[in-house]
This record gives sequence, structure tokens and C-alpha cells, in this order.
Amino acid sequence: MKLKPFVFPVLYVSLIFTLVIGLYFTSRAVSMESEESLSDVDYVSNVILNDIVPVVSVSSTVTNPYTSDMVTIKRYYYNLEDDAERQKESIVYYDNTYMPNTGIDYVAEEKFDVVSIMDGTVIDIKEDEMLGKIVEVKHNNQFISSYAGLDTVNVQKGENIVQGTVIGTSGTSKLNESIGNHLHFELYEDGVNVDPLKIIGKNLGDL
Repeated sequence: MKLKPFVFPVLYVSLIFTLVIGLYFTSRAVSMESEESLSDVDYVSNVILNDIVPVVSVSSTVTNPYTSDMVTIKRYYYNLEDDAERQKESIVYYDNTYMPNTGIDYVAEEKFDVVSIMDGTVIDIKEDEMLGKIVEVKHNNQFISSYAGLDTVNVQKGENIVQGTVIGTSGTSKLNESIGNHLHFELYEDGVNVDPLKIIGKNLGDL
């Protein structure tokens, strides 16, 4: 029997329609199955990611410029608001001249290690006629510490150091010859000489 001309197009259309419907339902079934398999998965939202809080809060407390238990203070920083007795302990006498102390003089019978009070960068190493060997460390845009009267120097200019790094050892100086082995320590905040005892022991975040 001879088929009529319009039969073949109808068959082709029917076949294509059947294939499309089959693919649609197959895709639908796979998609639903995937959704069910992931229904127990907990997702982290962008909101949570944006609100991450560090588990550990990093802080740093300014430490003494020495580690030995034998070190004591011989001369204090001269403060106008201190009582007369403390001011007497904050005067430097040299060549028949009395001068206010611009730092703290730490002493000990034996030489002791001089250490950095905070992380920083060594910005200068020099030798002064009156104060002897001096190392200056810049800690940030706020503080610079100065370690004078050193016998030896263990760091180099431009070196990045961490808190507690041994800068050198205590020694003597012409200006403070009368107190023997010592460290003359000065601290500058925003370029202004300040009393180190008002900074040492405090947290950097509170300054």
C-alpha cells in the first residue's frame, strides 16, 4: 500500500515531540532528585561570611627594655608634677651643672641585655660623645625608643625586629659615669619626649 504524502511529515513531528517530552521529564526527575539529596546540606550565607570575628584578638603590651631581675631604676624621668623627693631622683649632675633627666637610667652590677620594648625598625645607630653608643627604634608612626650608653650593639640599621629582640648590652657613658653600668632609655611619642613609665606596661590599643 502506498502511503499518502502528508503521512511522513506527521510522523517526523510526532517523533520529535515525543523526544522533547521525554528529555523534559528526564531532566525534571534528575533535578528533583538532586534537590532532595542536597536538602540536608547547610549553606553559609554571605551575611555570615561578612561578619567574621577573629577568634584571637592580637594585642601587645609595652615591656621593659631589659629582662634581668637584677635591674633597678637609678634615675627617673623628670616630671614637673612629681613631688620634690622624686624630682631629686630625676636630676643629672655633670660638670657643675644640674639637668633634668630626659629618660630613665636602669642600673645593675653586672652587664645586662637591653631589649626592644615593641616590634619595630632600627632607624639609627650612632655614638655620642656624652651618651655613648645609641640605638633608635621606630615602632610605628607614634613611638620611637632610644637605648643609650650601650657597651655592645647586636642589631643593624634598617633591621626589622620584634619585641624582646636583644638590641645590645648595658655599658657606661661620660654623662652618666657616676652611676656605672647602666642603660639610659628614652621614649618619644609623636616626636615629643615622654616619661617611659607612663607607657611601659600598657596595651598598645589603649595608647
